[in-house]
Amino acid sequence: MPPTPTPKSPAVERSQSAASTRRFSTSPTKPRASVRHFSASPSKLRASSASLARPATSSLRESRMNAIRSMSGQPMFKPDNSGSPPSGQDPRGLTHDSSKENVAPPDTEEYETQRRAIETLKAEINALRYESDNVKNNAEIQRIQQENETRRAKELADEEFKKKQAAESEHHASLRQLERLQQEIDKLREKQDSEKQEIEKRARAAEEQARLFQEQIEDMLTAKDEAARFEEKKVADLNTQIQKDANRIRELEENVLSKDNSLEEARKRLEEKDNQISEAEAEMLRFKAQSGDVETMAIIRRELSEQVSHIRGLETTNREQLAELQRLRQNHKAVVIVEEEKASLQRKLEDAQSLKTELAAERRLRTRRDAERLAWAAYLEREGQEEFDTPEAVARALVKERFNAASLLEKVGSIQAQIAERDAIIQAVADEKSNLESQVEKLKAVGETGLPDRIRQRLERQRTLAEKESKLLREQLQMYESEDLSFQPDRFDEEKAHRIKKLEELVEEYKTEIQNLETQIRSSESSTNSPAAVAGTKRPAPDDSEPAQHDQIGQLTRKNRTLQDDMDTLKTQFKLMEKELSVAREQLAASERSSSTRILELRNNPTAKHEAVKQATINELRTENQQLRAIILNGESGTSAFQSVPVSTLISLQRDLANAKGETHSAKKQCQRLKEVWKDKSDEFKEAVFALLGWHVTFIPSNKMRVESVYYASESDEHERSITFDGDRGSMKFGGGPRSEFALKLSDLTKYWVREKNCIPGFLAALTLEFYEQAVQEGRVPQ
Repeated sequence: MPPTPTPKSPAVERSQSAASTRRFSTSPTKPRASVRHFSASPSKLRASSASLARPATSSLRESRMNAIRSMSGQPMFKPDNSGSPPSGQDPRGLTHDSSKENVAPPDTEEYETQRRAIETLKAEINALRYESDNVKNNAEIQRIQQENETRRAKELADEEFKKKQAAESEHHASLRQLERLQQEIDKLREKQDSEKQEIEKRARAAEEQARLFQEQIEDMLTAKDEAARFEEKKVADLNTQIQKDANRIRELEENVLSKDNSLEEARKRLEEKDNQISEAEAEMLRFKAQSGDVETMAIIRRELSEQVSHIRGLETTNREQLAELQRLRQNHKAVVIVEEEKASLQRKLEDAQSLKTELAAERRLRTRRDAERLAWAAYLEREGQEEFDTPEAVARALVKERFNAASLLEKVGSIQAQIAERDAIIQAVADEKSNLESQVEKLKAVGETGLPDRIRQRLERQRTLAEKESKLLREQLQMYESEDLSFQPDRFDEEKAHRIKKLEELVEEYKTEIQNLETQIRSSESSTNSPAAVAGTKRPAPDDSEPAQHDQIGQLTRKNRTLQDDMDTLKTQFKLMEKELSVAREQLAASERSSSTRILELRNNPTAKHEAVKQATINELRTENQQLRAIILNGESGTSAFQSVPVSTLISLQRDLANAKGETHSAKKQCQRLKEVWKDKSDEFKEAVFALLGWHVTFIPSNKMRVESVYYASESDEHERSITFDGDRGSMKFGGGPRSEFALKLSDLTKYWVREKNCIPGFLAALTLEFYEQAVQEGRVPQ
């Protein structure tokens, strides 16, 4: 139990209460900590101040202090006035003294001090309002800039998406990939409808799927590059082969022309020979008639036999040329097939070129996007690490910052309301202080003439209550400081703590002054001859539940503040999740719109081209028919029906002529290329046979082939040491005839390998070995 306080003079008691009040009203820099308790519940302050009963004997200070106690939840300590006044005192004198307390001369110096403090607080409030307005303006400007940047980024993303969609619509592989993506998006949409509570999980799955799709696209691009290179190589090889075949065809055509010319000459010679034979027969008959010379008949017969053999040779040549012509026709069919393959390969080459162009555009686009990603990644890099990986993360952070800014604006609005309420409380405290100062002056004036015991007892009780109240407020300040240190250590104001410490020192000085005044009062009372016996009053027993109650209130306040912060965080997260949900819905809607587009016809479609040509031909024929009808109808007037040709007919004939010329030129060019290709291929084949088997191979028209060994070559251009194979008849002939030296030399090998074994490769191999041994013996082996 604390000791009973020593009675003090009313002036000292009033000055002590004024000092305790000044402690909470003269804090210009950080007023929130000192008046936090008063600004917590303004409605409670109004309700409690309205519900208090103000007795006629209470002063203005008691009403203000009771209002503050009721607002802060503190217990009220009412002075015990139930006891009867001491004998010899008049109650009306007490009322008269109380009425004198309410009238006191104002203190001009204290009033000026309070006015300056209030002006300082108003200036700080205006500065805070100006700063809050600046913060709002900056936040609004930042929001507008961010919206502009977001809009520009969205426009750029839309343009890039349109370009990408147009590029993907031109090749089949990308279309199939887009269909697969559409299927995946449909699956994601069904999952979104069925599993709305798993948005984050689906987002991660979608990001992983997008990464896999990107890898698949890169793999497809790589495969497309390889296929394009392979097709280019294949096209180059086919072009080379076609050129060689065209050269071969050109040579064959030249041979055919030369054969045709020789055939015509042979026919002419044959006719001449027939004429000569008929003439010779006529002469022979005439000679027989004239004379029976046997020698002349023998000569004529020999000449006739030579002519017959020559005619047979010409017939053989004719048959060979006909066979060659058939073979050339077959080759022409093959050339047509190769030309069709070439056209298909050219279309594939054009597709490959378009894909190559698209790939280059995609690569440039990817390079530009990589540069943009590096640019914004460099801007967003913080402390050596990239905080955002994708523009989506930047947009999400931007939306989050917007929501945080909105919550901060709401907090600023609540703080402004608290500041206004604090201003009202400060004004009320200042008014109360002025009233208390007037009462202190009045008590000082009254203390010189002496105070009644009843008033002194009341003042002592008020002083005791003021001490308790100051102690309680000091504990609350310590509690607020501990809360600030624990919850917001970065916002702890050392200047405010220093100011509070100075105010506490000022309170201690006031206490010392009050004690000195009490000592002086006691000495003055002891010096008087008739000291007044003041009846002591009981001090109210302290309530043990007050500290526990204040601790509980502090804990609940801290818990309430923590829950409010959590609620603000959850609100921000909820708004962010709603924004992500709306973005996901927009993406799904865009995917649905893109999936509704179907490709009906390709740009380079052979069927469409054929149909267009056919439709143009039909239109021209219709126009020609109409013009012909008009000419016929006009010709019934008496003139001839067909004096001129319609323009459409002329145009059609010119078009047909141009098409025929084009086809002829294309056929000639194709044959020339095929001849060249076949010539090159035959040369390669000859070189291969010469290098591997040691035989010179020469292809002869009419499906014949002449071979000659490198170890036993002919000595003249007659090819007397060669072997000719006829593919149509399946025969083999030696150079120089069957009775030549070369044929007789090879008769044994021919009999064994060809007639008995029927093995031409073995026959040629045996010839090679024999010719090689002979060349080694003679020393003429070619190097």
